[in-house]
Amino acid sequence: MARALEFALTAFRIAFGLFFIAVDAWVAIALSRGDAEIFPQPTPAAAALSQALADTGFVNPLMAATFLAGGLCLLFKRTAPLGIVLLAPSVAIIALFHIVLTGNWAWGTFWAAGLILLAWRFRRALSQLWSYET
Repeated sequence: MARALEFALTAFRIAFGLFFIAVDAWVAIALSRGDAEIFPQPTPAAAALSQALADTGFVNPLMAATFLAGGLCLLFKRTAPLGIVLLAPSVAIIALFHIVLTGNWAWGTFWAAGLILLAWRFRRALSQLWSYET
C-alpha cells in the first residue's frame, strides 16, 4: 500500500510539473506570435483582468519563467520543494481567479488542492522555511 501511494504521489508530482512546463511553452509561443489573448476567458471580468495583466508587458513573461522553473523543479524529488515554493503564488492566483472571476471553482480548487497535497508530501523539507537559526 505504501509503495502504491508513493508511486501515485510521484506520478502526480511529475504530471503537475509537466503541466506547468506545457503552459510555459504555450505562453512562450503565444508571446512570440504577438497574440493579444493567450487564454480566452469565459467572463468579462476574467477577460478584463487577463488583458490588464497582458498590457503590462512583463506579467506574462514572468509567469512563463516561473512556470518553467517551478515545473522543472517538480520533475525531480530533490528540487520538488523549491518548485512548490516557486509555484505557490501563481497557483494561489490561479485558484482565486477561477473561483472568483470565472466561476469555475472545480478547476481552481483542483490546482490549489494539488499544490497543498505536494506541500504536505514535502512538509519536512518545507519546514526549514520556518525554522531559521543563526
